[in-house]
Amino acid sequence: MFWIFLEKKSLNRNAFWVPSFALIVFATIRNSTVGTDTGLYVKNFVNKLDPDYYEFHEGMESGYLLLEYIILNISHNYFWLFFITSIIVVFLQMVVIKKYSINYILSIFIFITLGGYTFFLNGLRQGIAMAIFFVSLPFLINKNFLKYFLICIFASFFHISALFMIPFYFIVNLKWKIEWKIIFIFLSSLLLSKSMINLLADSNEKYAGYTEVSDSSGGFLILLFYFVVFLLIYLIKNKINIKDNKEFNALFQFYSCGLFFILGISFLQTNPSGPQRLLSYFILALIFIIPIVLKNLNNKLINLFVIIFLIVYFMLRLDRFANYVPYIINPYFEIF
Repeated sequence: MFWIFLEKKSLNRNAFWVPSFALIVFATIRNSTVGTDTGLYVKNFVNKLDPDYYEFHEGMESGYLLLEYIILNISHNYFWLFFITSIIVVFLQMVVIKKYSINYILSIFIFITLGGYTFFLNGLRQGIAMAIFFVSLPFLINKNFLKYFLICIFASFFHISALFMIPFYFIVNLKWKIEWKIIFIFLSSLLLSKSMINLLADSNEKYAGYTEVSDSSGGFLILLFYFVVFLLIYLIKNKINIKDNKEFNALFQFYSCGLFFILGISFLQTNPSGPQRLLSYFILALIFIIPIVLKNLNNKLINLFVIIFLIVYFMLRLDRFANYVPYIINPYFEIF
């Protein structure tokens, strides 16, 4: 963040290569213990599996399996898995932010603090799918269904959850008031989500845990946080001059409908780490929404409050979720 600020002030341009390199390196040199699910992804590397005996499981997305197979042919050091996947994730997301954000510095800050960056340090397959899907957001705004659809299909080769984003194209572009869309998506989620989750669990045993009732409050606290964010934006959007902003309207409807879809699922009291992971797709829209709102509010005190609030949220999330802390380096890179 310091480098982005420095380059903007000294050269009046949005820094890309240095911050991208920093984010890639940070993700690359981590130990396999960083991230709850990371150990599962590095299992074949740690066990030094011979690529000749690699199995393309039917229950795993083919795109990720092919990527893992290629990397296993390069090396058994899981550094290469982290390196190649972090290049894909960081590069795609940084390119889209640089091209479309109205406040590049703030968008990168939100990208990091709200978990757009840290998510793939834990859920690698979905993290790749989310980065690919991120490229489709401009096509959602500009109503280019074919490109949006093809990107979602490609993203689903790394995590099937990307397919759930396809119906939201039609919901966002439906000529209804946002309030009616929210009611419709919430009621539909209440009525249909249980059947959808059971169907997903029956088709793949990996998702069977998603049907279990959870006593954990963590996922629900995150939902509450993002509901408050929605409520604040909804209450002030009509008081500032953004109601005719095409980008804001499309992205806010995408975020709102997605949030209420997940809220409907949460009433099933299922495992928050399961279907509620879909929320991470919709959070990506805030990378562009919040800068638009803050620009139109044009209040330095509010800007400062939002930044402090995001830092506090970031610290709490790192400390409480997904075993991000302590951050430990891969022994391959230990100097002392």
